[in-house]
Amino acid sequence: MRFRIILVVILLLFDVFLLPYVLSLPSYIQDHGLNAALNKWQQSLTVYPLGGPSLVFHDARIRMAWSILQPGTVLLAYLVLFPERRRQVNRDVIGGPQAAGAGQFGTSRWQTQKEIDRSFDRWDITKPLDKGGIVLGTRRHRKKFFAYLDRDDTHVLLIGATRSGKSRRVIMTSIWAIARAGESMLLGDVKGELYAMTAGYLQEQGYEVIRLDLRQPTLGNRWNPLQSVNTAIDVGDYAKAGEIAWDVGHIITYQKPHYGDSIWPDSQEALTTALALAVAAEAPTGARHLASAYQLLTCLGAEGGEMLDEYFASLPLNHVARGAYGVVALSEDRLRSSIFTGTAAQLRLWADPGIQWLTAAQDHDLAAPGKTKTAVFIVVPDERSTRHVLASLYVNQVYMALVDLANRNGGVLPVKTHFILDEFGNLPPIPDFAQKLTVAGGRGMKFLLAVQDIGQLKDRYKEQTRTITGNCATWIYLATADVETARLISEKTGRYTIPTESRSSQVRHTEASQSTSQSLTGRALLMPDEVLRWPGNHALILRSRQYPARLSLPDLSEWPIDLTPVENPSGRGVITLPPLWLPFMGKDNTEGKQKPSETAPSPEQSSGDSLDQM
Repeated sequence: MRFRIILVVILLLFDVFLLPYVLSLPSYIQDHGLNAALNKWQQSLTVYPLGGPSLVFHDARIRMAWSILQPGTVLLAYLVLFPERRRQVNRDVIGGPQAAGAGQFGTSRWQTQKEIDRSFDRWDITKPLDKGGIVLGTRRHRKKFFAYLDRDDTHVLLIGATRSGKSRRVIMTSIWAIARAGESMLLGDVKGELYAMTAGYLQEQGYEVIRLDLRQPTLGNRWNPLQSVNTAIDVGDYAKAGEIAWDVGHIITYQKPHYGDSIWPDSQEALTTALALAVAAEAPTGARHLASAYQLLTCLGAEGGEMLDEYFASLPLNHVARGAYGVVALSEDRLRSSIFTGTAAQLRLWADPGIQWLTAAQDHDLAAPGKTKTAVFIVVPDERSTRHVLASLYVNQVYMALVDLANRNGGVLPVKTHFILDEFGNLPPIPDFAQKLTVAGGRGMKFLLAVQDIGQLKDRYKEQTRTITGNCATWIYLATADVETARLISEKTGRYTIPTESRSSQVRHTEASQSTSQSLTGRALLMPDEVLRWPGNHALILRSRQYPARLSLPDLSEWPIDLTPVENPSGRGVITLPPLWLPFMGKDNTEGKQKPSETAPSPEQSSGDSLDQM
């Protein structure tokens, strides 16, 4: 500070005493010519070194010129005294003071524009695109509009509080960019907004558009969660049927967190799996769905479940469903009522006629996104959380179908598929999701997980959260109201070295003294409170092995593209209840039943009757 004060004093002395002489030089040249003027001007300066104020007072032309220059002198003096204010204004009040030292306390910093252009995939949106990606930001340069994309085979975590613009600033623009490359998408679509804005454009680009509407089922396609189990049993692949059925049981059981002894959720998962396998193996065509499993439980599980025990005991010892039911069969009588009641509560969704109709049949191939360019919209109702479990089930089954397709195609999908899951933190947990993320990139699948804060992931995935966030090599931060999330973002921006200044003073009877000392310390590139105040028109990008970057990220309306909203599709008629199945529990049914290992069941071989309505 002392040095800066000395510089300002020198500047003011020059302004008062020397600047008027400099301003008088043109007059000397005009009156005496160049050579003579320089000699006379130098002589005058030597004889009257402090005559500057007199020149300003007596010469109107010099006084006017000198007055015009005074605002610039004052501004220069201010910038010399307070350089940190100038630097802070240049950063739009984002971040702390200018770095100092040699990185003793950290070396983090913002990426420069040149580094951003070099490290990010910059795409002129008027040009073709050979590989799709997630939009990270934009830049207008020389009347051109550029988008920065993440096109790596890694995953993206998008953090944005409600109304922060996750859909319009990132997801919709990414859909448009991915479509330009002809790659497939599976989209979590809260309230159907993504479908309304992009379905028409995708159809124009030749996409097969599939809509799974969990709010109004008749507006979209149909999907049977047991279809993959049915198909595996029909071809005699009971191991695969068991794996898929256990996944179904797990997702349905853990759609809400469980606390206390694990025997309860474990038993309920086993019961759900056994019911699903029994229906898939024994029910006739048209009744092999989860509504029949719910019917089987509610009708035969009453009064301690004796009838249900009798039914599973009647199945052959090597029956795929009997093995899954073993945990329930061994449970004590005092536990059985709670197990049956808890499982029925988790399956109660299939008492809804709309869900019965939606999940009783399937009209599309789950592996279609990996074969041809396909866009799948899962319309998730934000007002009915009970139906969110269906979204998790569907995403899991599509993932497994794509893995099977990739394994038959040399380990990589023929068509790259993007899973863009808005409000991912509100969906029930997907089994082994951390492991799925780890291997998905190598198979041609890319995930974008949109959450409101990190706490949502911790609530759903517990200890897997660190692995999930670690597998997301790119973080896009828009806004948050969660302090813990702000702290985590602050830590991820890194630390850098800044100067500090301390002052001390002493006052005695006869004198006063004051001293100033400077030292170095460290601080985060963004403090948590600065993260909470992040400006709404920019995105904070955190990528592995790169400095943080701040990119402009405007609303969809500011992009030079045309996405025309479409109306909802026409409904598929009135919902009709599907056929439901119950086994006939007479003595004759316990003998002569064909083992699933011998042949796939058919309607004629089924051990039960199909009920049109229950």
